[in-house]
Amino acid sequence: MSLFDKFRKNSEPTEYVEAWKVIVSGTVQGVGFRYSVATLADAMSIPGTVKNNPDGTVTIVLQANKGKVDEFLKDLPHNLSPFAKITNMKVGKLENVGKLHSFRVLY
Repeated sequence: MSLFDKFRKNSEPTEYVEAWKVIVSGTVQGVGFRYSVATLADAMSIPGTVKNNPDGTVTIVLQANKGKVDEFLKDLPHNLSPFAKITNMKVGKLENVGKLHSFRVLY
């Protein structure tokens, strides 16, 4: 038995949690938008990530039930930095996402 086999057998199965991907467009890069998203997610205790995309949009991944995600998306426009503006949000469910433990801004 190798050292890696020992750890593999003792590791617990991955816990999958409901996760959602939100693509946001508008004035969302270079204006403190990711910080606004992270602040709201932390305040609501929602783990996930936020990152800029090359096309000028931003991707948010949230790990919460649909009700909490809906609440987050309703509150987000009212909790933005003063220079940010959302013009569109496209929401989709993600499958087989392992449990996240905090919210992170990705660079």
